[in-house]
Amino acid sequence: MISNLNRQPSESEDQGLDQAEEKKSSLDTYLASIGLGQWVPEIHSAIAQGAQDVLAIMTQPWSVDKIRQMAREMRHSPAGIIQVTGIMWYLTYLSIERGQTFVTGAYLCRDPEGRLSAYFGGIGSPRLSSHLKRHVSPGCTTGIDLGFTAGKSSKAGKSGIAPERPPPPPLPHGHCHVLSIAIVNDTRRGKCLYLKPERYGVHGLRNLAHHTIMYGKSLKRKHTFGGNDVPGMRKERIPDDVVAAFAEVVTALEDGADAITEVGRGGKGEGIGGMYEFLTRKLGQADKGAALLPEGSEKRMRCLLERLESKYDFVHLRFGNEVVIDLPTEVKRSLLEAPGVVSLFPVTGL
Repeated sequence: MISNLNRQPSESEDQGLDQAEEKKSSLDTYLASIGLGQWVPEIHSAIAQGAQDVLAIMTQPWSVDKIRQMAREMRHSPAGIIQVTGIMWYLTYLSIERGQTFVTGAYLCRDPEGRLSAYFGGIGSPRLSSHLKRHVSPGCTTGIDLGFTAGKSSKAGKSGIAPERPPPPPLPHGHCHVLSIAIVNDTRRGKCLYLKPERYGVHGLRNLAHHTIMYGKSLKRKHTFGGNDVPGMRKERIPDDVVAAFAEVVTALEDGADAITEVGRGGKGEGIGGMYEFLTRKLGQADKGAALLPEGSEKRMRCLLERLESKYDFVHLRFGNEVVIDLPTEVKRSLLEAPGVVSLFPVTGL
């Protein structure tokens, strides 16, 4: 029998190790750049924890109702705060990998069975939101505050979290609240989960005042050209230059005005995904000879379509410039590991 004790790593294994080290280096560089370098070990563990919990939620044979029930048991608990923090750090890690981090922004996660949506629907508290109103059903919007007193440890409970567990690391850019919106049976996107980390919660006069101020600033930004595409912002709003380009290329079409209204802006329409669908459909009809486009329109439409495809991933799904994550695909990848990390699901005692 051949001993493996002195076996040298293969070329493919070497490449895998190099890629893992490169990802770790990119993560650490990012953390240092945003002032969280002192939290590197804790954040590595949080990412690994969040990845394991998302994997469990997405793949275990629990019903959606069971997931919601399990999550509801942890509402307002230290265990729930630890879990949500880990999940948000995992999504942040995925955005770092693809160079799509943000100061203010949101994630749109493919959730075809509504499993992660059920989790956030259970662990969060009902709240109001001005985001994606056209795509939201009653009762599908929740929020969770991630406030955690520094130095305080969590206590063991129904979650099975070990006592004396240290508090989770802070999220980037002072975010301490997570807005979640379950998008159900959207004609273009199916089931998705919209997650937006925010600096303020919704409870108390201070938080309410800050939300009012931020909402006022967003209204001003909507009326300032380029305001939806400033550096550090990745929201569901279509960048203004893309809105203008689409309006220019379709305005000569018979149904161009309806397309502009349908696409919408400010997160109130079908967004970039709607643009992509309209352009591909019209150009497909022209290619088949089923439609005649006005002179000059076809070339401009093709140029815009190529621009969208080169600038955005998941162009057929997205609303605006948000980070789009295909969760079913991501959880099948090799996940970041950390010592002592195991899934916090299932909740014991249920």
